[in-house]
Parts: sequence; C-alpha cells; structure tokens
Amino acid sequence: MSACPCRPLRLLAPALVLTLLTACGGGGGSSSTSPTVPPVVTGPTDPGTSSGTLLATKFFGDFLSAYSTTYPTQIAVPSTTPAVGDRLNPSTCHYTYFYSAPAAVGSGNDPLFSKLWHLVNTGQSVAGGLAARAGEDTKAYQAWTSTKGDGIRVAVIDDAIEITHPDLEPNVLARTSFDYTRPGQSAYPLPCVTEDTHGTSVAGILAARDLNGIGVAGVAPRAQLSAFNALATGLDTDIADALNREQQAISIYHNSWGSADDGLLHAADSQFLAALYRGVRLGRNGKGSIYVFPAGNGGCIYQVGGNNCVEENSNFDGYVNNPAVIVVCAVDDQGEQPYYGERGANVLVCAPSSNYSNQNMVASTAVGTGYTYNFGGTSASTPMVSGVVAMMLQANPALTWRDVRIILARSARKNNASDSRWVTSSGLNFNDKYGFGVVDAVAAVALSKTWSSVGGASTLKTCDIGTQTVNAAVPDLGSKTMSFAVNCPQITKIEFIEVPFATTHPYAGDLRVELVSPLGTTSELATPRVCKSGAVTIDCGDYSNWTFGSVRHLDEAASGTWSLRVTDALAQNSGTWRTWGLRIHGR
Repeated sequence: MSACPCRPLRLLAPALVLTLLTACGGGGGSSSTSPTVPPVVTGPTDPGTSSGTLLATKFFGDFLSAYSTTYPTQIAVPSTTPAVGDRLNPSTCHYTYFYSAPAAVGSGNDPLFSKLWHLVNTGQSVAGGLAARAGEDTKAYQAWTSTKGDGIRVAVIDDAIEITHPDLEPNVLARTSFDYTRPGQSAYPLPCVTEDTHGTSVAGILAARDLNGIGVAGVAPRAQLSAFNALATGLDTDIADALNREQQAISIYHNSWGSADDGLLHAADSQFLAALYRGVRLGRNGKGSIYVFPAGNGGCIYQVGGNNCVEENSNFDGYVNNPAVIVVCAVDDQGEQPYYGERGANVLVCAPSSNYSNQNMVASTAVGTGYTYNFGGTSASTPMVSGVVAMMLQANPALTWRDVRIILARSARKNNASDSRWVTSSGLNFNDKYGFGVVDAVAAVALSKTWSSVGGASTLKTCDIGTQTVNAAVPDLGSKTMSFAVNCPQITKIEFIEVPFATTHPYAGDLRVELVSPLGTTSELATPRVCKSGAVTIDCGDYSNWTFGSVRHLDEAASGTWSLRVTDALAQNSGTWRTWGLRIHGR
C-alpha cells in the first residue's frame, strides 16, 4: 500500500509547507509540493569550549536572548459573552454555529466507549477492522481510578476546533480559546470550511468528556481545553504566539502537525524556536510549558520494487529535533509500526493509531456534533500522549518539563519485543521505531506520584565541544569517522543531545550520519534516501548548517570519547564533511 495523499496546510512561511499528520482516512498528511529548503536556525555556540567545558544553563539563556528581540503582542479576547442565538462564526463559513448557554454535564455511560480500543484493548474490532491484539493500548482507562487530568489546562493548536461540540464543550474553559482569523473579536476558533475537520478529532482523542451519556471519552476526559487555530492564518507569528499564550495557566501545548513528509530537510523558523525555549524557561512559573508534537508520517514517502518503501527520518523536521519537544510516534492495534511509521533518534514514546484499512482506526469527535471512526496517523497518537501528560500533572503538579520527558521514557512499555532494533543501555530499552516504547498511563502516573524533580530549565546543564573543523572527504560509498574526548563530569545523566553538522555534498540524501557514545550505543541521526517529486528526483536539501537531536542516550554519562560516523551510502556523488559539534544536556 502506498503512502496516502494528504492535503497541505496553508503556507506558514515562504516555501515552507506544514501538514496535519493524519494517515489515510483522517484528512491530513504529506504535501505533493516540493518546497525550497529555508535557512536553518540553530542555537548559538559558546566560544572557547573545545575541551567540553560545562556551560551550566547558558544555552537556553543565549538562545532566548538571540531570538526573542521581537515578540508578537497577544490580543485580548473580548470580555463580553455573546447573547444566546448570536452567530459565532462568519456568515461566509460553510458551517454555522450559534451561541447557547453551556449545557449541564449529564450522567451515563459513553455509548461509543467499546470502540475506544486505544483506551482499553480487549481484542475488539472497530468499524470492520480485524480483531485487535488485547492489551495494546495506552492503559488510560485503568489509570482513571487515580486521575483523569482534572483541572490541567491543555491548548490544542490546530486549523479549527469545534469547541461547541457537546462532547468537548463541558471541558472547554469559558472564553480562553482564541480565533486567529478574527483577532480581538472572537474566542471561537470554529471550523469554517469543509477541510477544517482535523482539530476537532484531535481534541476529542485528548479530552472528550466521559460519563456524559453521549459519544466518546478522551484519554484525559476531565482536562480543561483551550483551542487556538493558529494554523489557519498562515503566519509564523501566530504560531509563536499560540505556543506562549497564557503560559502561566496552560500546562500542555498540543500539536498534531509538522513539516511535509517528503524526505526533504525542513528547518523550523526562529520565532517558533524562540517560543519553545521561552516556554520551557518561563512557562508554568518556571516549571516549563510541555510541548507535544508528532514524529511524522514519513515511513513510506514512495514505493520501490513492489512493497518496499523509501523512508524519511524524524530528524529531518526542525520542529521536532530539539530538546524542548516531546516527540510521539505511532503503533497499530497489534503493537507494531504502521506503514507510515517514521524512525528517529529524537522519538520519545509511541501511542496507538491506525494502519492499513482492514485494521482498527481511532474513534473521536467530528465536526457537526458528530463522530468519526477512521481517524489515524500520528495526528491520533500524539493527543493520547498529551492526555497522559495531563494525568501525570494532576497526580503531581510540581513536575517540570524535564521531569515529564524522563518519566514518560522510564515508564513506557516495551512493545513488539521481537523487533531487531531494540537495544538496552543504562537500564532503558530504546528502538528508533518506537522510542522508549508505548506510553503507559498507569506506570507514568504511578511514577509521577513518587518522583523527585530534576529541576527546570534553570538547572539544566550543558556541555558543548564547540565547532570542530573536519574538512575531510567523504568518498562515494565510503565513510569517515571523527572522535572527540568530552570531559564533563558534571553531567552523569544525559537528557538530550544536539549535533550541529555541516557538509558540502552534491546530494545530501546519500548520507547516513551516526553518533556513537562512550558506551558504544548508536544514534542514527540521518538515513540515506532519494527524494522525489512525482517520478522526478529532486534535491533533499543540504547539511550546510543543520542540527540533529537525540534522546537515545538518556541516562548515560557525558564524559568519554564520542564519535560521529558519516557514510556515503548511495552511489554517484562524493563530498566534504566540513564541521560538527556536540551539545550534551543533562544533570
């Protein structure tokens, strides 16, 4: 089965296409457009650190000061409440919504609960799918005896969200949402055109109300929702604004979107990156905002030789290969990687979602006060993790953004145990197809309750080896390895690694890049691939100034000899490896 076509989101920057990361049946995915690769923005390096000197918390402070000189002024939502019967969206919209007094939450079971195999998987079949494998779920339902995410505020950033949906409205905080298409006029970011279906289904998976006698239930069915349609305007400033909006009150910023799944290198813009680093430093009164994003749906960007797929790597998306983001992959109802599953050393955990048409997809809310049974892709798996994080924060509100990442990794369930890519280091299992495994709400909540905080951004330590000049040839079908001894006794447990990297090569898609730690564990940072637009081979971009990210070495020590291996794995071209670096974050 070939990768499904998905509609491109509106342009957010010149030549940069973002997509709603839903696999077939859910209405999103990769764009057929082949964008030009924009300049890459990386954090500043510290001079004089060639010996691996401790930088303490300098990196985050430097990044913020370098990229936050301008910041969009947030426009307040009008304080007046519409009158009953007032239209909530423009008359030009395909859909029509009128204001009504908030409905009282009823009582009774959710009639579609049996379809929610991602909450509790008993081996059921949904909408004609094959029988699921019992136990392949998030364990969210079992965790409800302890927490349902009560009182934790989650912002869903998307195209539009039907916050008037009767299964969402009870959890929507009054007048805390924001309509970026009508700034200063509306707190109702409602669907306007028939394509605006994505955000409503995402929100339902995360926080549809439970036990109200209708529809479905979310993973965190008592979390409080705010909705921001920042993707609707096509402005980078709106996304940056949404990622920091009400950052002292909102705990989790959920995103089911990312760069196009086409194998090209896609850099994040500076406003986006500045907003992330501002959030983890300043959000939640210094505990840090939680940012959750999908790994992508690029597991099969096109087919060759029958059923063989050409894959991309999650590290090619600059929105998700940095330490401020929790990156979520997908598994199917059998606990295995779906055809669109995208590997990456930056992937933290997975959650259930769709696969082929004869397997179970995900049920959720839909526009027009309806429901869907065929939502999927990492658009569906990612809100499940956001929901689990909401439950974790209710169990322990003192958790920092760093705590959440570590707890998710340590509590994840090892799935598909026979897969050959599982490796164990520092007591943790890791697989670049699955991160540290499938999110386990019961284990994550239990660990949260007893967790001793590692601190927020202000206590994060960074060792930076600086820019190392190589200027060595990488021959066609050959490889080159460079090593560096890092002396950083202050970091005994790594949390994230960044690898600045630069080459001069006619075709970046030829290259495989691997980071090897002092323990011998390997992060595959870049995988070789041929990029295409239709049947035409195109440029994949270039590594003139790129930074990779890895969670693979979590809990390892920083000190020792690190190596970077660059291999030209595809025939025809040779090039020059110019520079590389290493920034190790941890405690």
